[in-house]
Amino acid sequence: MLAAWNIEHLAAEDDRGCRPREAADYTAIRRYLKQSGADVIAFQEVENLHAARRVFPASRYDIHISERPTREFPECYDIARNRLMQRAGFAVRNDLADHLGLKAVRQPDVRELQGSRESARWGVYLVLEPVDTEGGDLQPLHLLSIHLKSGCTYQPVRGKKAGPHCRLLHGQVETLSGWINARARLGQDFIIAGDFNRQLDQLSDEVWLRLESGGRSGRYVDLEKALHGIKHPRPYNPKYPFAIDHIVYNQALDGLVVEEETFFDVRAEKYSDHLPLFTVFDLAR
Repeated sequence: MLAAWNIEHLAAEDDRGCRPREAADYTAIRRYLKQSGADVIAFQEVENLHAARRVFPASRYDIHISERPTREFPECYDIARNRLMQRAGFAVRNDLADHLGLKAVRQPDVRELQGSRESARWGVYLVLEPVDTEGGDLQPLHLLSIHLKSGCTYQPVRGKKAGPHCRLLHGQVETLSGWINARARLGQDFIIAGDFNRQLDQLSDEVWLRLESGGRSGRYVDLEKALHGIKHPRPYNPKYPFAIDHIVYNQALDGLVVEEETFFDVRAEKYSDHLPLFTVFDLAR
């Protein structure tokens, strides 16, 4: 099972950042994640490795977190506290080899996703490779955890009506298109999971169309998306009721998705302002 979850300003220390938490909150999140049974979690908005370890203990998970350099940030929007670093990454069950016959191999971060802003977030890139390379049918699976620019959930990303947030998002989409095309040219299966900050399910969304059409490369890639066209169970704005967190994958993986086990988990709404998205890929097939 794969999950994508923006854990909303998960800090390394108690009572810090834009969503200050106490020790009991970290314990509750850690318990929830264990009960979820997810094998791989693509996470976002985690301050650093220590913060990740507070909810993904070493006894159960290996952590792969963005190498984005630490910097200072101004105050939060709604409380008089400084914002902290937001990093993306993966938590991977450390018994994945026994459980699924796979091992996680870290690749260089996709730092180009920062676009024109050095402060923007990097993508974290893993490859799940089969442990037994002789006689097995499993193929490597390329995973990317991302957190794209906020403030452009449905507006135009190009042209005169595109604001600065949307123009930055457009640049990130071009980078993402390039990454997708590189995988497609090499015949590699891939999954992109995380906070796209974009309602890709709105009718004829230009970001979704841009990702499929290949951006500047112009090479069309047939993409699929978990819960395609389904409205979000807890929409922030009823006028725009679609999700901004997504799990996107190449068309060849679509037949492996167990649709009845793909869902946003509303039980987690007390832990973050984003709901985790779970998808089961039947890799045995």
